[in-house]
Amino acid sequence: MKEQNALTSDSKFTKILSEYKDVIALFLASRIVFLIIVLMTPVPFLQVWGQFDTEHYRYIAANGYEDWITVFFPVIPLLIRYISDVGVVILNNLAFLVSLGLIKSILKDHYNFKEASTVTGILAFSPQSFFSMLEYTESLFFLLTVIAFMLYKSKSHFLSLGLILGLSVATRNSGSMLFLAIFIGMCINWLRKEIKIVNILTTYIPATAISLIYPVFLQVRYGNWKIFMDAQMEYWVRISSNIFKTVFIQLKVIFTGSYDYGGADFNLLIKSNECLSLILFILTVVLLVLEIRPMAKAKKIDTEAAVLVLYTVFFLITIHMTIREPSIDCPTDSFYRYYAGLFPLYLMLRHIKSKTKLQVGLMVTLFVTLLTSYLFSKGIFFF
Repeated sequence: MKEQNALTSDSKFTKILSEYKDVIALFLASRIVFLIIVLMTPVPFLQVWGQFDTEHYRYIAANGYEDWITVFFPVIPLLIRYISDVGVVILNNLAFLVSLGLIKSILKDHYNFKEASTVTGILAFSPQSFFSMLEYTESLFFLLTVIAFMLYKSKSHFLSLGLILGLSVATRNSGSMLFLAIFIGMCINWLRKEIKIVNILTTYIPATAISLIYPVFLQVRYGNWKIFMDAQMEYWVRISSNIFKTVFIQLKVIFTGSYDYGGADFNLLIKSNECLSLILFILTVVLLVLEIRPMAKAKKIDTEAAVLVLYTVFFLITIHMTIREPSIDCPTDSFYRYYAGLFPLYLMLRHIKSKTKLQVGLMVTLFVTLLTSYLFSKGIFFF
């Protein structure tokens, strides 16, 4: 019996390995490409790994929070403290590998293997992929949100869903957007009698409890639970905005010689950054339309599609709620790496049936990511 079970386990493992060998190949290829890019720059390898946000996470891990740095949520600093910098890099790489496999497994219901592999390739060589090699939130957050969506789809394992949702919020504040989207989806499922009210409570009691740990900590320590939002506006010099204002500013920056706020002038890199962000915004809107259209035709809400749409819409609204002080380094902060970390975009690509279009998307994504990784490695702010 034991031998039979061992053979069965080996057979399952071999089948999974065969089915996802392209995922492993894409993952390894992306690591090799990015490492070559990093080594091509004159900046020392370890210095590249400690630039920008990583510096802040390491500071929190070593010294704890100060009011100006509360904008960085606690999961990554805690991991750095307890499993080390190397441990976090290993964890992020593993998280990204698993994410690639999960995205492909979801897409297999809509694509044949080759097309699903192309979309997986777009993720494998996206800016999200490059940042998964660093001590950033991108990789772990992406995995948590994908798992949360899969658990939601299953209409089971509600406690696990709650724990994962709570951890996603503690990792990155945009997790609250998925938190809300899934809550709305579950309420619709409850009204349709597909789940019970106890299932919602089982999910959202732990999800809410975990999500509140950081704000409660801030309230106890600083007497202000929303100090992380205040710090964005004060220390990180943000200005209130909205989608329409931000897009208008982006157009002015791209197509005019200067943007007339404080007499700021912008070079080619800044213009390119805003252009990429704007293009991704437009493509996101197009994918949203493609996702909504089948529901509009059927005159019925598909709750899984609704969660993808709601999460994406909430995300778009939030990242456009502020812009940066233009004279610092960029006129807006709707950086394209934020879009790259939004898992619904990869799932919404299932509406694009043209293999050629997907392959073009892969080539464009690869070019943008190579540019991102090279500039990042040189210490240039372009993400």
